[in-house]
Amino acid sequence: MTGISMRIVLAALMVGGTSASAAASATTSLRTSALPVEGMRDARELSEDFAWDDDFFSFNDNTLWTDYAINPKRCVEFNGQEVIVFSMYGGGHNNCARAQLGTYYAPVGDFVKGYTKQKDMDYNLQGNDYDVPDEVAYTTCTAAYGDDDGGSAVYLKLGCNDSTGKAIAMKAYEDSSCTEPKSNNYNIKNLGIDISDLRVKFETCQDCVYWPAGDDDAWKADVDDGFEAGHGYDSPMCGAAWKSKTKCNRKCQRLANKGASTYSYNAGFNAIGKFFLFVFTLSGIFLLLAVHSQRKRMATEDAVYEEALVQKVGMQMKHVVFGIMAIIVFTILFALLKAKFLTWFFLLGSNVILFGYWAYLRFRKEGKVEVGGFRLFGDNDGGIAA
Repeated sequence: MTGISMRIVLAALMVGGTSASAAASATTSLRTSALPVEGMRDARELSEDFAWDDDFFSFNDNTLWTDYAINPKRCVEFNGQEVIVFSMYGGGHNNCARAQLGTYYAPVGDFVKGYTKQKDMDYNLQGNDYDVPDEVAYTTCTAAYGDDDGGSAVYLKLGCNDSTGKAIAMKAYEDSSCTEPKSNNYNIKNLGIDISDLRVKFETCQDCVYWPAGDDDAWKADVDDGFEAGHGYDSPMCGAAWKSKTKCNRKCQRLANKGASTYSYNAGFNAIGKFFLFVFTLSGIFLLLAVHSQRKRMATEDAVYEEALVQKVGMQMKHVVFGIMAIIVFTILFALLKAKFLTWFFLLGSNVILFGYWAYLRFRKEGKVEVGGFRLFGDNDGGIAA
């Protein structure tokens, strides 16, 4: 028996034996082999359009991908990074219905590189020609030049379609690291860049390895005598996703499972949001100083009465001070973490409470509080409303 034939038999035994074992244990450990297989390099070289990015695909991938499948779920912004969330499935997955190994995320650029190279390879295996779009170069931050801004450089990088979460989109940035987004009114279409051929099928179970079938068998034999043994290792899509993966935690999975209303977590504040964040922060500071000023003018009996009310609910005045400090700290913390809902909740809530308390202190002697002729507190007789 020749050396090539022996390798083919060994690979066949590995493929047949792994399907039964995968059902018994679905772990994140992928089956690997150090067996040098004839033809493996030939199959990978079917795609010549990625010579410009050989460094990315130079990682050592000795995983036998034959029984594995991947399901891209969403394209989202998570922790300040545009990523694609995906689930990986092992042998016996039954169209991604079981045998899930886990849910992960990978940078959009890395995922699209592998996905597009896989598409190119599969087209070649079917005897078709796939013209890899030049725009795949924008998987990394790349300078482009257009008529806007006098033809100055703008930096582009593939990211997520914010409106759907199920497509990729071109994003424009101010800097060469693609960390500072361009303003919302910047029109990328003026650059004439078309990424319509760069598509990722989301929420679709996809086998990691495509095998030619039927009449394509003759074509397989023409490639290399060891094609059957080596092709199971050829999955740029799953290899790139697995190489670049990070475990998708609960926050990440909640984001991936959300509807189309929002696809960003920690996406940050836009220009308008930052403006009102500054305005309400400033108003909060002035209201806090105004409350402090009014309290200094309180009569002794009013101060004693207020302290008695606080003690009635089981607290002391120092607890109120600590509570105010805690609200300030939490508001700043949520703003730094870009948790917008919690930031606005604490900031606006604090403004409303401080304004109400200031109005009470300011007009308590009159027994009523009026703003623009509208009575907020008190009754018509001048007494304090119950």
